[in-house]
Amino acid sequence: MVTYTLNHLVNVEVLQEIQDRFAAAVGLAVIIANEHGEPITAPSNFTNFCSKMRSSKEGLQCCVFSDRNLGIQAFQQGKPVVHNCHAGLIDLAAPILLNGKHLGSVLCGQVLIEPLDEKQLHHMREQFKQLPFEQELLEQYLAEIEFTNEKQIDSTLQMLQLIADYIAKISSNTVVEEELNEKHTKLVKELEEHTELKSLLREMELKVLQSQVNPHFLFNTLNTISRIAYLENAEQTQNVTYSLAKIMRYSLRSTTEPVTLKEELDYIQSYLTIQQSRFRNLIEYEERLEFDPSEIKVPILSIQPIIENAIIHGLEPQSGDKKIRFHGFLEEGNVVLEIADTGVGISEERIAAFFSHAEMKRNSHTTGIGMDNVQKRMKYYFGEEYGISVIKSEAGAGTTVQIVLPLQRRDMLESSDCG
Repeated sequence: MVTYTLNHLVNVEVLQEIQDRFAAAVGLAVIIANEHGEPITAPSNFTNFCSKMRSSKEGLQCCVFSDRNLGIQAFQQGKPVVHNCHAGLIDLAAPILLNGKHLGSVLCGQVLIEPLDEKQLHHMREQFKQLPFEQELLEQYLAEIEFTNEKQIDSTLQMLQLIADYIAKISSNTVVEEELNEKHTKLVKELEEHTELKSLLREMELKVLQSQVNPHFLFNTLNTISRIAYLENAEQTQNVTYSLAKIMRYSLRSTTEPVTLKEELDYIQSYLTIQQSRFRNLIEYEERLEFDPSEIKVPILSIQPIIENAIIHGLEPQSGDKKIRFHGFLEEGNVVLEIADTGVGISEERIAAFFSHAEMKRNSHTTGIGMDNVQKRMKYYFGEEYGISVIKSEAGAGTTVQIVLPLQRRDMLESSDCG
């Protein structure tokens, strides 16, 4: 049985970028460690006190041992925990779990909680007296450590768990892709002449497409939270953080189960809340439905990528009006979903390439699920005659995308396995 480690499942550069952005957003020191407490990323936003502490062999051993114990405690409780490190500072840890296995932890903190009594200070000084450091320098660094309060700690714990869950999701996707690649190779070898090979390979291709996750959206959102926090707009920070939490929880749902169109549109609202913060509320969104969206089933994350495309590739490069219109209506016994924007438009060549299934470069800044993925999943769930049916575009005037779904077959999704 293969033993997976965090280093193997997630590129360290990706982990480092997630960590750096999170540290900038919360203003605390952050590091990601494996299940043994050993750091696998470079420290972000570390205090002089802790950097000095880790500069000696003895101090580093104490820090790693402390991180390991805190990570194990978080793993055993299955949730973020708060604890004092060996030097007496407040540290937080959230476990990174994959199928019940402890891959590591996201740790942050290096702060003190007000009020700090003299008894605790005395205990801290006694602890680092045993280490080979210049005591006056440590006292100076200790005086530089920032204070926080219980409310801020609780808020950070929630965000910390989101980051840990996101890393776990990336790890899970790597496992899924490796297992599917292994099955793919085996099937090609053993079932090359089998009549079911085509459908089996198609199913696996869809699973690999569904497992793709791009961390750029998380980075952009954490940057947005960081900027808002800097401006001390607490209400907006709360809204963006809440929207990020809803988005990440939604993305962690099973890709084999369909969702209602209402759930997908609610997800889009959370996504737009974050994008509005990035674009200073310059995006105008209009939604008009001529049916009950809670009675329509769609594959998860099938509408949002088109909204995303409209913003990133259509509206962002444009200096004028930024409008998106979503219209859902019934036509000839089918559901038609129309997404129109006032962006820069798409070339005829790219539209032709999309409908001819030509290879198109993936250039997504957010969720990492492109329109080609949406088209394949729509056709897989509903049949070849459904999915994105029309893309109309005019340079400088915008783009309209139409999706056709079978109204009369939505109940079939409820009973289908979907892979």
